[in-house]
Amino acid sequence: MRSGKSSDASKQSNVRAPKRFIYRLYCSIAWILTKLLFRVRYVRDPRITREGGPYFVVGNHVSYLDPIFCLLALDKLSIRFVAGIEVTSGRLLKKLLAPLAMIPIKPFRVSYSTTREIIASIRSGLSVALYPETQRSIAGDLTPFGLSTAKLIRHLRVPVVSVLARGGYLGWPRWAKMFRPGHVELETRLLFTAEETAELSLDDIQDRLTKAITTEDYDWQLRRRRPVRYFSMKPAQGLARICHWCPACDRPLSMESGKHRLSCRHCGQAFRLDLTGFFTAAHGSRPYFDHPLEFAKWQSHRLERALEEGEVLSNPCRIEFHEHLIEDGVMPEKTIRQGVCKLVRDGILFTDEHEHGEIFFPLGETPALYTSIGLFADVSSDGKVWRLYPESEGFTSMMTDFARIVWKNRMYSNAIPKNVEAL
Repeated sequence: MRSGKSSDASKQSNVRAPKRFIYRLYCSIAWILTKLLFRVRYVRDPRITREGGPYFVVGNHVSYLDPIFCLLALDKLSIRFVAGIEVTSGRLLKKLLAPLAMIPIKPFRVSYSTTREIIASIRSGLSVALYPETQRSIAGDLTPFGLSTAKLIRHLRVPVVSVLARGGYLGWPRWAKMFRPGHVELETRLLFTAEETAELSLDDIQDRLTKAITTEDYDWQLRRRRPVRYFSMKPAQGLARICHWCPACDRPLSMESGKHRLSCRHCGQAFRLDLTGFFTAAHGSRPYFDHPLEFAKWQSHRLERALEEGEVLSNPCRIEFHEHLIEDGVMPEKTIRQGVCKLVRDGILFTDEHEHGEIFFPLGETPALYTSIGLFADVSSDGKVWRLYPESEGFTSMMTDFARIVWKNRMYSNAIPKNVEAL
């Protein structure tokens, strides 16, 4: 009979490590490109050394480029990244990223296999990087997250390092198709020692972790003597995906974006977005907000008020069966349906326009939906994941805001009024 120690040693010996040569090659290429495109400035904590690891690495998640920035900020370490399955399974990306030995994670699942892989990697001497928010920030602020990362930190009992990217969101906003060359500052910090992870409570770990990765690029811009300009020929294109509710005529899903302007198709209220990421006065329009994040925060509060007042918010929507959460799941009779999605108490209700059937998707387990802003959102019901394609591009961000509201109310026991049937 084998001992527990020999079994653990066997598991650790089977851990995939990044291929050193290709890892360093990727780092060199990334360093050249980011230096040219973003003029990256590093502020490194001298306490973080190769010899002091392995480390558990966390960071704010603001753009596609965050893992690249993390690699460069911690260039003395060999890091395995936890990444969504959609990143690690794509045909081209799978081949390119295979040498980095990324750890895949799937949404909607309690990822025991991912957790075991993280623990085994750390025990074998490899550093592991994870983004607690799980997804890139939608409007540039911190996406709320639960205690799972804090629990993992407590269990691992290794030093924890944070990598904070300032300017990363403006360099590639979630709603934009392409990156925008400019300037990024990267700051590394030894967030916890191994001893602190064992001594601190979960709440203390969560509080310090949240504060460490909280930053807003717009505040960072305002603190600078000279704001950074992020080059784009179409700086406002796609902005209506996250800023859709007109503050002038108070109509949801009414904003549309052009190359430089965000405007309401009903009343004509307009915002002009400059290359620093801020709004400037548009001819004949009132300057309601200074920047898109301010707009998005107002919009979320407006949505919450709509909930309290009983407004009905819905949108024509196509849904497609995506995958089963459980083995041997039964395929639905119709895998593609056309109908209407409505925001109702504690969830999203889809009504089939042809058969009048309904599917209810409960919310509240997580503060964030898995979504491609402006395109689709994934939701689950009865062990099945469906992909929702709303007609209006702003409805995906509306659903995301709604998910946050439901989660917040559940977290803080501030229940939605029982007499409210729908938004």
